[in-house]
Amino acid sequence: MRLHLLWTRLALASLCLSPSVPASAASVLIYGRGEDSKKLDPADVTDGESVKVAVNVFDTLITYAEESAELRPGLALKWEGSRDGLNWIFHLRPGVRFHDDTPFNAEAVLFTFQRLLDAENPYRFGGAFAYSPSYQMIESVRAVDDLTVEFRLKYPAVVFLPNLAMFPASIVSPEAVKRWSKDFFRQPVGTGPFIFQTWTPHEKLVLKANPGYWDGKPGVERLIFKPVKENTARALQLENGVIHLMDGIDFADVDRLKQAAGVIVQTAPGMNLAYLALNCETRPFDDARVRRAIAHAVHKPRILKLAYHGYGQAGVNPLPPTVWGYHAGIEDWPYDPARGRTLLQEAGLAAGFKSQLWAMPNPRPYMPQPKQVAQVIKEGLKEIGVQVEIVSYDWNQYLDRVANGEHPMCLLGWTTDNGDPDNFLYELLDRDKAVKGSANNVCFYRNDRLHELLVGAQREFDPEKRRQGYLQAQEIIHQDVPMIPLAYLPLVAAHSTRVKGFRLHPTGVLRLHRVRLEDE
Repeated sequence: MRLHLLWTRLALASLCLSPSVPASAASVLIYGRGEDSKKLDPADVTDGESVKVAVNVFDTLITYAEESAELRPGLALKWEGSRDGLNWIFHLRPGVRFHDDTPFNAEAVLFTFQRLLDAENPYRFGGAFAYSPSYQMIESVRAVDDLTVEFRLKYPAVVFLPNLAMFPASIVSPEAVKRWSKDFFRQPVGTGPFIFQTWTPHEKLVLKANPGYWDGKPGVERLIFKPVKENTARALQLENGVIHLMDGIDFADVDRLKQAAGVIVQTAPGMNLAYLALNCETRPFDDARVRRAIAHAVHKPRILKLAYHGYGQAGVNPLPPTVWGYHAGIEDWPYDPARGRTLLQEAGLAAGFKSQLWAMPNPRPYMPQPKQVAQVIKEGLKEIGVQVEIVSYDWNQYLDRVANGEHPMCLLGWTTDNGDPDNFLYELLDRDKAVKGSANNVCFYRNDRLHELLVGAQREFDPEKRRQGYLQAQEIIHQDVPMIPLAYLPLVAAHSTRVKGFRLHPTGVLRLHRVRLEDE
């Protein structure tokens, strides 16, 4: 028996699968990741580890093409809009059932969007939903008949259809939400290719195949998400056959993994951003001169060399160059500690100041080595007289506290949900998204002119006029420096040669429906 097969069987035993799990190694796919999920209610999550699971349990009305962000039918077979762009009719896929064997129909769509849109909805748990403002163009949703839904918009919005393909618009089982109430995030029920089975926090999360899935039965019987915080440990488990697929690869390990027997490394252009957020509501970061001083103290080439091992590209704008509308004419703030000290002096802080830099405790696809990034930033800030303490928390606590605005500075990142500039600029920096407790705008930056441009771009159907609006928006953001873009990264994943059918998606969506394992 080959070594990696032996390791796989030992791993399956150690994961304590239920007796119902088939014995064949080819029926169980183990996905190694840097951290556990936070929640599994698609309307109430923002972190990538939760999204990875949710997109395999739930479906949306509209989905993406296999290898692009082009829109394709999902739970809706087709749709058409009125000439004024205000009325949209969706024709639903017949015969689909939720995992609890209740029918998917227009009432389920209505229930899902009422819950997403109405802050007072009795089935909204855990406070505000971070993505609700992304659907504020919707005035009403009506069930025309069992398989037809009408959306009425407040205004024509070019982002309406792309946003329907995003995970927060996943259709949930009304009966499951009512049954599980506040525990729905632990007992998710959708129509997707996999059915939630068990979740042992920080150990494993198990999904099983949905045999009646409308788009064909999945290629594996069980899907296990296994958190392994250390990148190198995760890579070694892949090489030894303990896991079959992984992301969050330390770029220092990429070349070695490419040479490893039984391992395939996939890379693709990424639509992502790693950034340093400055809390504009917290002194002294409420002063743009201080924020510019910080920008002059961040040595991005050093970050790329030490933390990314030469992979990726130094960040300039909050919109990556792989997304249309990127402003190539903006010149980055250069590393210039002398200029940084002058700016602090102009802000009345000639003696410098003390602060905290929050860094996530676990690797992320956009930042495989957050502690190393934080250390480089700390050293640069010291050059301008800013004494920084690096602070970290458990991942769930980190996300909660950052969304609540408790940080002065923090490291974070973003991967596109739909490939549109709106999903970066509006999500990360618009005032609508700076609501404490559910903020995606963790810079807590509010600029009225920026808001006008971003909302205007949502309503503009002329591509060139939209692009001009986004160029102006990036110029405002660059001057105000609410965040410091650090890096744009390629997508990287590695898997066993036994894994077939896996493809990286530009949106970062983890699609495992068509993945299968072959014995060797």
